[in-house]
This record gives sequence, C-alpha cells and structure tokens, in this order.
Amino acid sequence: MDVAVIGAGAAGLVAARELIRSGHTVTIFERNHRVGGIWVYASETEADPLGQNGARIHGSLYHSLRTNLPRDLMAFSDYAFDSSGGGDDAWPRFPGHAEVLRYIENFAHSFGLYGCIRFGEQVESIEPGTGWTVTSIAAGMRRHSHFDAVTVCNGHYSEPRVPALAGLSEWPGQLIHSHNYREPSPFQGKRVAVLGASASAVDLSMEIGRIAAALYWCTPAFATLPDAARSNSFFQRRQNIEALQADGTIVLQDGAVLDGVEVLVFCTGYHYRFPFLDPALVNVDDNWVSPLYRDLLHVDHPTLAFIGLPFKVVPFPLFEVQARWFARLLAGDFHLPPAEQRAGEAAARVMALRADGVAQRHFHRRQLDCYDYLDTLAEESRAPRLPEWHRQTTAALLSHVAVHPGSYRDLPFAVYAPTRLQPDPPSALQHGDQGTRRR
Repeated sequence: MDVAVIGAGAAGLVAARELIRSGHTVTIFERNHRVGGIWVYASETEADPLGQNGARIHGSLYHSLRTNLPRDLMAFSDYAFDSSGGGDDAWPRFPGHAEVLRYIENFAHSFGLYGCIRFGEQVESIEPGTGWTVTSIAAGMRRHSHFDAVTVCNGHYSEPRVPALAGLSEWPGQLIHSHNYREPSPFQGKRVAVLGASASAVDLSMEIGRIAAALYWCTPAFATLPDAARSNSFFQRRQNIEALQADGTIVLQDGAVLDGVEVLVFCTGYHYRFPFLDPALVNVDDNWVSPLYRDLLHVDHPTLAFIGLPFKVVPFPLFEVQARWFARLLAGDFHLPPAEQRAGEAAARVMALRADGVAQRHFHRRQLDCYDYLDTLAEESRAPRLPEWHRQTTAALLSHVAVHPGSYRDLPFAVYAPTRLQPDPPSALQHGDQGTRRR
C-alpha cells in the first residue's frame, strides 16, 4: 500500500520504518526542515505567553529538560540508546533533549528514512474517498496526493491547555504556560505560583524555586498532605487554585489565600489538535479523540491510524508497537473484528472509564494498563511482546520516583535493562554526574 505519515518526529519515523518493513511505500510529510518533532529545541517563545493566540512554535522544551525515563526504557526495541545503537555510552542515564534528538536523527539515518520525507511541506487537509487525498503546501505551492492509508503522528505537546479559572482575565500578574518557559532567570527574586501535577510542574517548581523569592506549587494532589510535608527549601506545596482575584490574590480550594504572587505558571498540559481533519470525521472533545478502536484506529475508516495518543506511557516503545500493529494490519497479517464490534468495544471502554470517575480529558491515559495494552496489540498483530525486563524496570522506576520525586534522575537507580549501561562509579555520583560508561 501507499501510506502517508504525518510528522517526522519519533512516532512518525518509527511508523515509517514499520510500514516499510511490512512492504508498504511511505511518504512522510514534515512541515519543518528537520526530523525530531517536539524534541527540536527552540529558544524562541510565542508572543502570547499563555500560547492561546498568535503564531505557534511547535516545540515546548525548556533548556534544562531531561527525560523522566532512563534511556534504556526510551529506546526502540532493536535500536539501543547506547553506542551499539543510536546513542552514546557517555550520555546520562536520564538524557537531555539534545541527546534524545541525536538518537532520533541517528534512527532516521540508520534506517534510510530521509529519502521518504517531504521537508517543509505542511498538510492542509486529509479527505477520505477511494483511499485518501492529502492536500499539502510547500513553498507556496499546493498539491494533492493520493494514498491508500494515512498514519497521523503530529504530536500533542504544542497547543497549551489553560483551565478556565475564575477571575483569570482580571488577575493583574503575569501569566505563562510551560510551553513558553525556557529557563528560570526571568523569575529571579519574584513570588511565583505553579499550577499542575505533571513532570514539567515538578521540574519548574524545583528550578524556579531555587532563585524565586517564594514559590507555591499548587495541585489537587496536595489536598491531603500533612503540614510537615508542605514545604522544602525550594517551594511550598499548596492545594489547587479555586479563583484569581483582581486585587492580585489567589484563592485556593481550602480557602487559603496567596498574596503578593507576581507570576502564575500553568503546567496544565496540551490539547490534541488535528486541523487537517474534518471534525465530522474525527471528533476531539475535552482531549478525548473519537471514534477510535484500541486508542489507535478509526472505527469506521480502518486505514486511518493515530500513533502516540496515549500518555503516561513508555512513549517510544508504544509508538513502535502501535505502528507495527497498523503496518501488519494493512499487510493483511491479521484481521479486525467487524465495525459493529469495534464500535462496541470502544464504547464499552468509555463507559468503564466514566464509571471509574476518570475525567474525559484523561481517557487516553494508560499509566495503569500500559503494558497490558501493548501486549494486546502485540498478540493481535502476531508480534513479540516487550520483554519482561521492560515491565520490571518500569515498576522499579515508579518506586524510585515515589521515594525521590524531585531528585530521582540524579540518584542511583540500580535496575538496568540488558544494554551496555552499567551503574555509575561512586565518584561520579558524588559529583551529581549521572554518566554511564561501557561494560
């Protein structure tokens, strides 16, 4: 089949690799002029600090960002994140964004994917018919291309989500989303509040808290914390924000009031957006993308796939397993149940999520069942499961993070995947160097 892949980030590249391996012809559309997607760092920020208006910058990386997974868990199954694959043995166990980008670039080179990519070509629309018509524009020229299938890999960390807090428009302080945060110096000596519970909220609270006059990290997760656990040398943990006031105060859900806050930083996630798809074809409602089978395949159009929607997962391995499933489906290696059954299974999953009280914007969260989900896809597509060490290392990592939530990247993590990585020498650890070396 002729297959279009939208995006040349990690998801798009591994999708292309898996499609080619299954005998398909691939064209990758990439609006920028290099591979990497969200892993391409841009020091520039948008004119609107909240990211709600004006020109969009695709990346959301801050300068100090490091992965929240060790690189042995980040790697694709047959392309290690060390010197035997696309990485370097000297890189940190929890690498920075520059190392991740280098790994992605090496992957594209190693598997000969650059020749498939149309750089600088933005997709305007994707329309079903006899196959799919992809309308794109490059250098002011519009063209229409026909494909048998489409794989959407455009990422979902570019359009900031800002909750509708009461009094937001009247609050006189500075508002910024983490999408437009790059480094902490603008917050030197200021009183800052951070809203959110994501990895970026942890990182920014630690980083800004070191130089701010005061930092309040606000999230519902802190509602039951005892008073003794609410403060450390960098920040205070406080309850979620209830409202912002025109006099500059911030009212929390427990009735407490924060006074004198000068900057509010939103670490509140991102929207799923598919501007090239008709909303009648694919609906996005409060970050729930539907109608999808297996969080992956359009229920009624089984030649349209979305790679990488689940979050709170091991991302690169998930991209690979999803892509292999779709590639093998298109090749006829296995068959789907009837459309009615696919729709029924999708509806049953949503009903179960609602019954469990899961917020709609979290319907694609797979934190608790990530490996079961990946095992299901592997079994259906007659592919090998991820090895057991993967699950065991992830479980050990979660325990490590729970004990050391702010410093887990810089403390010894003794569980290692079967790669060239080995525990760091004590002298390196004593100096905060999480480097690795060859066996």
